[in-house]
Amino acid sequence: MHSRRLRDLEARLDDTERKVDQLENTLCGVVRELNEVSIAGPCKCGKALLIVHQQTVYCPQCQYRRTI
Repeated sequence: MHSRRLRDLEARLDDTERKVDQLENTLCGVVRELNEVSIAGPCKCGKALLIVHQQTVYCPQCQYRRTI
């Protein structure tokens, strides 16, 4: 019973990792196309990466914003 549950969890983890990789690659492609936008490190809220645009850093999740 435990080994079946473990296999199911491993399969779900593999699927989730694949989806995260796909989203990351897509986001990088969008950023390259926009040229005026870049992605910085994670926000303090931990829920999103920071977006840099027109000398402003902001979080799309918690609305943190700072001029650089």
